[in-house]
Amino acid sequence: MLPRILIVDDDVDAADGLASLLQAAGYGDTRVAHTGGTALALAVEFVPTVLLVDLDLPDMSGYDIARQLSQHPQLQNLRLIALTANSEHPGRELAREAGIERYLIKPVGAAALDELFT
Repeated sequence: MLPRILIVDDDVDAADGLASLLQAAGYGDTRVAHTGGTALALAVEFVPTVLLVDLDLPDMSGYDIARQLSQHPQLQNLRLIALTANSEHPGRELAREAGIERYLIKPVGAAALDELFT
C-alpha cells in the first residue's frame, strides 16, 4: 500500500515542489498544508502515514505539530520526518520527545526521498 503523505511547510513553492516530486515518483497520495493549524485539521481528515514537517512555521513549531499528531488515536502509525534548512539539527531532544524519527535537509532531493520510501 502506498503511503499517504502530508507535507507541512510555510514556503509554498518548496511544499508544492516537494509534493510534485513525490507524486511524479509514484510515492503515494500527497497533500500540503502551509500552517500548523491547517496541518492538524487536514491530518484528521486525510489520515496520513507520513508527515514531512518544517520545524519553523509561523503559527507553531513542527515539533508541536508532530507531538500533537502522534498522540491522535487515528495516527498511531504515523512516521514523523522533520524538514529543516539547518544541517546541525539543534533540536534533537525536542525531536526525540515529539517522536520525529529523522531529518531531511531542504531542499529535499530525489536521493533522500528514495532512501526514505524504499
